[in-house]
Amino acid sequence: MARKAKEVDESTGAVPETPAFELDPDHDSIAALAHQLWMARGCPVGSDLDDWYLAESMLKSQKAGAVKE
Repeated sequence: MARKAKEVDESTGAVPETPAFELDPDHDSIAALAHQLWMARGCPVGSDLDDWYLAESMLKSQKAGAVKE
């Protein structure tokens, strides 16, 4: 998917920031990565939230890095 070039404010030369909600990964992406993380750790019982939050954080970092490039 091609990324749209950001509009530049011609009076200031500033590039607008990406809104935070655009950096939020979708539910299915988080679920898939959390499941992979859980499986890689041997499927421990009771770590579902740890895996979910780690997956969410990883995907947000990945998206933020892609936006800055």
